Amino acid sequence: MATGQYPHHSGRYGFEYSHRQNKHAKPTIPEVLRQHGYQTMLAGKLGLRLKRGLNVGGFPLTYDYQVERYALERAGIGDWTKTTVHDPKTNKPTVTEFFHHPDGSKDSFVYSKNGKFVDQANPADKKLGIIRSYTRSLPVLILGGESPMPEDKTTDGRILQAFQTYLRNANKTYTSMLGDKIKGPTDDKPVMLSLSFHFPHTPVLPPKSYRERFKKIPYKLPEFSQDELTKLPPQLVKLYKQLKADGLTEQEKLRTIQDYYAFTAYGDSLIGKAIKDFKAYSEKTNRPYLIVATVGDHGWHLGEQGIQSKFAPWNKSGHGAMIVVDSSGEYFPKNTVHKDYVEYVDIAPTLYAAAGVDIDSANQHLDGFDLADVIREPKLKRDYVLGEMNQMVGDRVYLRSKQFGFSMKIRPKHGKPGETHEAGEDIMWAVNAPAKSVEMALYDMTCDPNERNNVAYDPAYQDIAQALRLKTQNIFLGDNRLEVNWKKPNDSHISDFAMGAHDRQLTVVDKLPKPSCG
Repeated sequence: MATGQYPHHSGRYGFEYSHRQNKHAKPTIPEVLRQHGYQTMLAGKLGLRLKRGLNVGGFPLTYDYQVERYALERAGIGDWTKTTVHDPKTNKPTVTEFFHHPDGSKDSFVYSKNGKFVDQANPADKKLGIIRSYTRSLPVLILGGESPMPEDKTTDGRILQAFQTYLRNANKTYTSMLGDKIKGPTDDKPVMLSLSFHFPHTPVLPPKSYRERFKKIPYKLPEFSQDELTKLPPQLVKLYKQLKADGLTEQEKLRTIQDYYAFTAYGDSLIGKAIKDFKAYSEKTNRPYLIVATVGDHGWHLGEQGIQSKFAPWNKSGHGAMIVVDSSGEYFPKNTVHKDYVEYVDIAPTLYAAAGVDIDSANQHLDGFDLADVIREPKLKRDYVLGEMNQMVGDRVYLRSKQFGFSMKIRPKHGKPGETHEAGEDIMWAVNAPAKSVEMALYDMTCDPNERNNVAYDPAYQDIAQALRLKTQNIFLGDNRLEVNWKKPNDSHISDFAMGAHDRQLTVVDKLPKPSCG
């Protein structure tokens, strides 16, 4: 979202810190807009793990000013915060969480001591109805519960407050809730704001007013059977084991769904307030505006595939939506619904086009399109969308069309360049490996919209699986794949054995006979 590049073109595959010493590192959206005269401000989650360099102190200035979500946490502002203290001798962390109450009091709980999770319940959990995952990989993850704070004092309420305070201090200098001196927007320059709420990420803690509204809704629990695991490749079985919801009772599973929707509804109300204020500010300053609203980096499983988490190549993890509004209605006509594919890489070129930045000449690294063009030009229609992640269980890529959901293991070792292998090492592994080794998953969405039956190794789907595998590995491995060892100043590798593979067309697969649903 920040660079307008796929992971295999930005060289960022997980939570690694990138840096500016690598020659392939590209500027982020706020940096580009700052270069073109924009005032920029962030309220909420930054989401950029970016350093100046290996031996260069500090972090680059991406936004002019920011009231960042984790800075709020470190300052103890919000409803739930945590602190991490490393032992000076062993460097092992001790993590303490805090629930903050309106009267200034707080409940604390050490859930990880010297690098080991404490196997006991937080005494405060009963008070707030907390439901935790207690899974092997994400112990004590809060999947449901009640925020100890009212609507305007939660972490998200504070993020909205930071956004509103910036707009209300136009042409003034003020002190933020973090104690920083911030210059509000001036009337003589355009402004770009990033409002990045915490919700609906864990900890899922809707305020009481919203939790009460949703706690009696009888949601249907997603269907899942252990039989589904028998057809999953080892990588996805491992993912299930690390993220499974088996430890929850049926009542707890229902409550986590209720709380998730309550949290989302609460977040929707905050977005509405923010948009109202931004439109009012834009109209007051007589400026046109563009608003892009979207889900963050993932969806969330509420029991689908037996997990309560993200990090998965299934539709629930990757499927989101965007709402784009412009003040004139000329570029994005009102009440228009576009049902074809768009991607997060489209956000950067959409913002640049609206800001008058020359996309074609200065930003040729961009992987997406201006969405104002996408909704008008049939030639920009995509037959598929892409994704790649290297977190939890190793590198896995996916290619999704309207009919098929396909994913495969793309690198032989669990880890990123500089950790388990050098940049570009064994780049042809997936191309030459047997079909079983690349651990394919294939779902026929026509017959199996909930992705419960992996048919990648079903003889009836052999030709389709092979065609999708060839397309996928050529795109991700051979069409300008960038791998970077971010632990070195300028160590990277670009592969080019299948240039042009990413043509956004699946004509080869479309021509193959499709098995009937049985």
